[in-house]
Amino acid sequence: MYIKMKISRFIIGLALVGVNISYAQTEKCDCSAVFEELVQGVEDNYIYLAQLRLDGNAQQYDARIEEYRAKAGDIKSSSCTEFLTDFVRYFEDGHLFVYEQPKYTDGETDDFRQNIKKSKVDVKVLQQALKFGEMVIENDGLDGIVGKWTDGSSEFAIVKDEGKYKAYILNTDKEGVEPGELKAEFIRTKHGFKGTYYSYGHQPRYMEGNIYKEKTLLKIIGASVWGKVDSSGSREAKMINRKDVTQPRIVKLDEENTLFSIPSFSYDYNKFIKIVLDNEELLRNTTNLIFDIRGNTGGNGVYHSFLGLYADRPKPANQGKVLASQATLAYFERFAKNSKRVYGPVADRIKNNMGQIVDGPLFPKKKYKPEESKIKNVAILTDNACASASESFILHSKQVSGNVKTFGSPTYGMIDYTSVNVLKLNSGDQSIFFGYPTGTWHKEVIPEKGYNKTGIIPDIPIDTSVADKVQFIVDYYKHQKE
Repeated sequence: MYIKMKISRFIIGLALVGVNISYAQTEKCDCSAVFEELVQGVEDNYIYLAQLRLDGNAQQYDARIEEYRAKAGDIKSSSCTEFLTDFVRYFEDGHLFVYEQPKYTDGETDDFRQNIKKSKVDVKVLQQALKFGEMVIENDGLDGIVGKWTDGSSEFAIVKDEGKYKAYILNTDKEGVEPGELKAEFIRTKHGFKGTYYSYGHQPRYMEGNIYKEKTLLKIIGASVWGKVDSSGSREAKMINRKDVTQPRIVKLDEENTLFSIPSFSYDYNKFIKIVLDNEELLRNTTNLIFDIRGNTGGNGVYHSFLGLYADRPKPANQGKVLASQATLAYFERFAKNSKRVYGPVADRIKNNMGQIVDGPLFPKKKYKPEESKIKNVAILTDNACASASESFILHSKQVSGNVKTFGSPTYGMIDYTSVNVLKLNSGDQSIFFGYPTGTWHKEVIPEKGYNKTGIIPDIPIDTSVADKVQFIVDYYKHQKE
């Protein structure tokens, strides 16, 4: 109690206009109309819903439509994205989402900038708040979020103030931005956190996110990834490049173990390949290759570049299902321009079967040439952030090698429905977008079963109380050898 009282004295008076800055602006869209367009978009394009309707199991969803329709007319523009996000959360599918990129007039942007600059907080006060705030256990699911973070361009202080978490800039290399300015403010939810994020141009947008990887990675969906500036010396903090938070890193642990940390599969493709090639000899000459993909929420299939290092069998052919719609047709026609053999047939099936569930693209079997490699064991360390491309990385790795084991916690569960297409909703300057998965990972479409319900369960669970989970894996293989 004494500590908490001291903190209150330090941070009292830090409260800013915050989220209300955006609420004070003119209405940019009719949320009721946007809601109806979203409902139609889900109906036309989402294969999960199409299967629910075929099975006669869409009654609860239809009731949800009526419930939210009754509320939509009272929702302000600034709250519309949050409202729509909550609506599609019914399906518990991270590949079905809503986000915004609001457009503001010069006058509105000037107002935001002036309000933020007028409400700057002295950096010394922030540092004192951090000093004491890091000592408090909040027990609200965001323990560890109070502290210093970086996005590579700036360093932030996250403090708790009047029930909200607020991120302030401590230092930055961005022009027009000053220490003490508010960067984000948010509250805890059962899904992570939600609130308002301010661009470096001082423009607000609705945000959601969470913290992962032993509280060292903070992800703001569709906006930014922050790494913890941690002086504790934890392995996770040491692996973060403070100037390039999502950069993969490869480190030799000892003569038998190499750690390959991949915070994101959205990392620049050419840079990723260069890192792999620069460390090729190290990767080939390790006995145990440990991938740490905790906190990795997905991206693209860049991992195909190194599967051959440990593949001992071909990757089998794979084909899922798609729901034939005009938007999905346009999506596959774009891909067919560069890969007609794979995507041309599915585009033809969609044209001839609008509204029906049809076979998706057939990805052919892939054989790997034998490579010189000393790799005997491949470990993939996961947590509940691992989703989408991270999960496909796990599944593909297991397909090509019998020496792959997963460790840690179950993944997020976002792979049964995959390959995202994004459509812009008719939302005026609020610029709201709707993303949906174009098809399924596998041929059998069973909404109530699959990885999305459970995540990918690790072969070797690691209790959350284990402080160094990478060392746990090193010790596991050591004991297996003895």
